[in-house]
Amino acid sequence: MKVEEVLTEVLVRLGDKDKYDINNLPQNDSEIVTIIKCINMTLSEIASDYLPVEFEEQVEAINGIIPYDKLSKRLINLKKVTKNQSKIGAKMYPNEIVTQTSGLVNVHYLYMPDEVKLGDNIDLSPRITLMLIVYGALGEYCLLQGRYEDSMLYDKRYREMLKVACRVTKEIKLKHGWWY
Repeated sequence: MKVEEVLTEVLVRLGDKDKYDINNLPQNDSEIVTIIKCINMTLSEIASDYLPVEFEEQVEAINGIIPYDKLSKRLINLKKVTKNQSKIGAKMYPNEIVTQTSGLVNVHYLYMPDEVKLGDNIDLSPRITLMLIVYGALGEYCLLQGRYEDSMLYDKRYREMLKVACRVTKEIKLKHGWWY
């Protein structure tokens, strides 16, 4: 989904859609900038606390050390480090990952998505719906504007939708003939 889609839905619910030309949004309008900050706060909360985004890449461990700035994404948590399909012991430290080997390794980790701006795509789990992000952003925006009752209403909807998105579904299998 695109940032403009989320922004349009937020503006519709705020009653401000007629104020802006959605196809030509102003980059420096204070309301638009604030809403985009609220969208980013919502995305950060989802990615860090509820549905983290996974990424795997190949990096070089020099003397068993991989500085965080060598990773292409902002690391939240390390899942595993492998070399030639074999898992390697690794530990996170404040500024680096320390592994038990040197050379090229595959690092599988959870990351914090970059902040979005107009024109960007939002790439999170497919379970994250447009309206989930809209309600989260609306809750934040209304809180910033001092509209506390509206903020509570939108935040409640956001939290309910977040529970559904985070729900783990298991496939139920019945033995043959159990339905008779």
